Parts: sequence; C-alpha cells; structure tokens
Amino acid sequence: MNAKLRIAAVATALSLTTLAAHAAEPVTSSRSARCAAPYYPASWQDDGIQGRVRVAVLVGADGSVQDAKVVESSGYRTLDRASLRAGYHCTFAAPKAGDSAAVWTTVQYKWVSN
Repeated sequence: MNAKLRIAAVATALSLTTLAAHAAEPVTSSRSARCAAPYYPASWQDDGIQGRVRVAVLVGADGSVQDAKVVESSGYRTLDRASLRAGYHCTFAAPKAGDSAAVWTTVQYKWVSN
C-alpha cells in the first residue's frame, strides 16, 4: 500500500464550558494554546489505530501546564497516553493582569491515518 500516511493530530484548546462545540470549529478560549503534534508511529497507523482524545489540562498563571488527565478516551491506551504526554508540553498565553488563578481547559487530539 503506497498511500501516504499522515497524522492529523490536532490540538484545539477548548474551554470546559464549550465542550459541546463541534471539534472541527475554532473555539475561542480565554488563553490561546501552542501544542505540538505528538509522535504517531507508522505501526499504529498500519494497525488502524486512530481516534479522538480529549485531555484536560490545568494551566498555571505563567501559562505552563501543571496537571493533565484524559477526560475522553479514544479507546486505545497508546493514543490516550501519547495525547496525555503531549498535553503536558502545551504552552498557553500569559493571563491578563491580575489573573493569577490556575484554570482547567481541554486539548483535543485527533489521530487519523490517511
């Protein structure tokens, strides 16, 4: 099979109050996120392992992730763990002046092989 396999791991920061929004739509968040696409091994793609994972991240006042947990599983432990690891490496814009409380938000990773 010579089809080019690509990862479409998309990280979208969503406010916990907007979880019902369609995943493909850009959603305005109180803090913009910068998340790298996690590694998607060819062996997972060959095995047809794909899905969507939502990770809740606790963003500190400095924009760094202090804690993370899977809140919606893909059904594959490998994708869930890779998404969780990636969630810890996200960075967020600094909060507005006077906003020093940590805030929970979600990051969605969509794993698709093409």
